[in-house]
Amino acid sequence: MLEVRINGMRSPLLWQFVQLPDGTLAITAERLRLLGFNLRTLGVAPDTPLVRLSGLSGISYRYSEPDQSIAIDAVNAALVPVVLDKAARPAPLDINRIESNFGAVLNYALHTEVSGEGVFAAGRYDFRLLSSLGVLSTTGFASYASKGDERFDHVRLDTSWRYVDARHVLAFTLGDTIADGGQLGAAYRMGGIQIQRDYESRPDLVSSALPTLNGTAAVPSTVDLYINGMRYYSGETGRGPFQFRSLPNLGGGATATVVMTDATGQETRIRKAIFFVPGLLPSGKLDFSFEAGFPRLRYADRSFDYFHQFAASGTMRHGVTDWFTVQGHTEHIAGLINAGLGSTIRIGGFGSIAAGLAGSRFRGTTGTRYSIDARARLIGINLYGGIERANADYQDIVTVTTIRAANGSVDNYNFPIAGRIAPILTAFSRKTDRVGANFTALDTGVNMSFTRVKLADQQLRMASASLNRTVARHVSVWLNGYKNFGDGRDYGIFAGITLPLGGLGMASNSVSQTRNSTMMTTSLSHNAGDAEGGLGWNLVNNQPLSGSSEAYRSANLRYVTHNATVGGGVEQYGGQVYVSAFAEGSMVAMGGGLFLTPQIDSSFAIVRGAGIDTPVLVNTRAITHTDSQGRALVSSLRSLEKNIVGIDPTQLPVDMKPARTAAEVIPGDRSGVIIDFGVAPEPAAILILIDSNGQPLAVGSRAFLEGSNAEAIIGYDGRTYMTGLASHNRIRVELPKNRECSAEFDFTPKKGQQVLIGPIACQ
Repeated sequence: MLEVRINGMRSPLLWQFVQLPDGTLAITAERLRLLGFNLRTLGVAPDTPLVRLSGLSGISYRYSEPDQSIAIDAVNAALVPVVLDKAARPAPLDINRIESNFGAVLNYALHTEVSGEGVFAAGRYDFRLLSSLGVLSTTGFASYASKGDERFDHVRLDTSWRYVDARHVLAFTLGDTIADGGQLGAAYRMGGIQIQRDYESRPDLVSSALPTLNGTAAVPSTVDLYINGMRYYSGETGRGPFQFRSLPNLGGGATATVVMTDATGQETRIRKAIFFVPGLLPSGKLDFSFEAGFPRLRYADRSFDYFHQFAASGTMRHGVTDWFTVQGHTEHIAGLINAGLGSTIRIGGFGSIAAGLAGSRFRGTTGTRYSIDARARLIGINLYGGIERANADYQDIVTVTTIRAANGSVDNYNFPIAGRIAPILTAFSRKTDRVGANFTALDTGVNMSFTRVKLADQQLRMASASLNRTVARHVSVWLNGYKNFGDGRDYGIFAGITLPLGGLGMASNSVSQTRNSTMMTTSLSHNAGDAEGGLGWNLVNNQPLSGSSEAYRSANLRYVTHNATVGGGVEQYGGQVYVSAFAEGSMVAMGGGLFLTPQIDSSFAIVRGAGIDTPVLVNTRAITHTDSQGRALVSSLRSLEKNIVGIDPTQLPVDMKPARTAAEVIPGDRSGVIIDFGVAPEPAAILILIDSNGQPLAVGSRAFLEGSNAEAIIGYDGRTYMTGLASHNRIRVELPKNRECSAEFDFTPKKGQQVLIGPIACQ
């Protein structure tokens, strides 16, 4: 068992070697791999029982018998690069600890508005039935107007059952869902069945191919890594190759600087461009989505309007390497078949290209569509551009079903479709061009873009630019503008300033100029946050300086209570005044109780057995407190991630003791967990023990409660704290110089008080 140093870097472990009859050393292939050697480069089979070190090319060693150590020197090719930022990767998720309890959740939002136009009321709901077999949910909204022909209206939005298999990173949906449109298509709503890879359910898995950064240290060194000037990592490495594989995803391009400092203080700097590419999968990763059912029409307007013909689609993405991902997509509905291929490529450390080609066959005609998108970072400027072209005969499920919704029949409508469907859908565009750039110059952020979308009888050509800069203690100034060259009169210029007001909130002022008017907007706001007791407000004054626009003023309040979030406000638009009020929250039935709480977006926990009015913490942050039954609902947990829920035991009565003060839980997808802290009365008292002469027993003596495992150390004045007491008790005390004494006493608990017994004579 030897201490090992590889290229001067000491291993924290001892390693087993075998000394052969000729005095040379050997080691198993598996241990050689764990030490960081590249078995493939060395020509060693992974199952080799013993590998003679002296027979390996590029490796030499020195064995010191007195020190029981071995120093191995290896060329870079013989080693697997040391991953310095391995600790930055997410911790693996323990699938066996995922919890999903049975229960029900009703998220609601109620809004009422009164004005000269009458009374308007609306409500939105999201009902979920939770179980270990998934979540059954339905959403929708209803409204009431005191005036008009249709005073009451209700629209169902989505109804579905969804089950997440975190072990296999899969999600199954039955009911309303959103189908993946692939690289060239458009996503569409449908009712049916869907199975897809769900990387969002496993935050511990790296689902994006991050760029890697490689280097080599000539001698053991301290390594510091800076990304765009901000230090990301600091640590040590031995002589040899190293690698960073978990770089922070900043989006687009960045500049990495590695600073290596050896024992003499000499610095070596390496600068390298790195590029983050969206949609690029790590090598070997597979992403997919398959769905079949009936496309949804007039979503949010009709509750049960589905296309009468069956549709199916599928999308697959595969990471061939860390820099190359391929994708395929196909979809089918009666009379239509559409298929396409695409790829995404990272080009070194400065850019990427994504390209796709698709074809369709509909009503006897064949259509094609292709796209090319490029991104790059050159001389500090982030650039992007793309083109997309489709001929008049190209169709997909979105175009076919949208025409059906707008005109009642596909067969009675001629292609290509004119641009009469609002808003403009890029799925109908036959020609799309995009180009833009953003960079920083003189501490000012600059963003510029141009987009052209061509429909059958309409063309949008929009150019925009923006400047933003932070000055004088977080004060921000900005200037934005746009021009629609398809409509020569449509333009806008906006300029403003935003400054923080400390704990009071934020203030901003802006001026805008469009073809219709010139406006000045002033606002003051304070964020309520999500913690109980949070109070938020905002004041807005939108005053026209010229043109035909109406003045707008508003004052609103938002308050987070223990059971819900409530608020209201007053708005003036032109000559009309609106008074509104709202309430939003959740009702939860789980664990035999009914809870009212602010709205639940993801997962939650039911806390019980935690004492009365005890503070409850999530990841060390106080969130709420328990009720008179020692219960609380925590509505801010992250699904399929570790969450630490705890209580503050210092707020418990002195005669109460928790079984635990913190619990680490992993709730399932949008699920609830039940945590019992086991707070119960503690039969304990402070004893004052004296000897036969009336003197306190010696400090440090040990007292034992007969009939139990309880023991205590005696402190000053003969005082000790003893737990596990009964109505009548006997204790034995070990005194200095191998002496002993014993005593008997009675115990009567006092609710909410610390019991003091004594002096008690120990003889």
